[in-house]
Amino acid sequence: MSHQAEPAPVVALGTKTARDALAARGLALASHPPGTALAQLADLIRETAGNVDEVQQKLLQRADMAIRQLQSVTLGRDRYRHGTTDGLLQSLGNEIDTLVARRGEGVQLLRMLTNSYADLQGAPKPQPAAPSHRPAPRRSGR
Repeated sequence: MSHQAEPAPVVALGTKTARDALAARGLALASHPPGTALAQLADLIRETAGNVDEVQQKLLQRADMAIRQLQSVTLGRDRYRHGTTDGLLQSLGNEIDTLVARRGEGVQLLRMLTNSYADLQGAPKPQPAAPSHRPAPRRSGR
């Protein structure tokens, strides 16, 4: 059984999300005259993308730390087998949950902002994906 390498996580997720969303509508973030609605919206997109990038980086660091802690458990090199715990895994779990939620909220906000930016630019809406015409899988009787 061969294992394929997992794709590397996207560190600059906010930047990529904004760029991809605008590219789907044939746009890129541009400079606009200061004080205009488009300039303010572009600045807000950049700021939000940077915040999502920051949260993503922190999330990846914490997840990597949790992975290392769990690997030490599987290898029998952890403190937990000696009856002591520093609560690191519990703390990491809570922090990871919070970061995942913040990342999701940030990505949703970015999508809303990039859609508004594209709408203000008069960009056409992307075409929805064509529905799949594959038949539904059959259930086998018991």
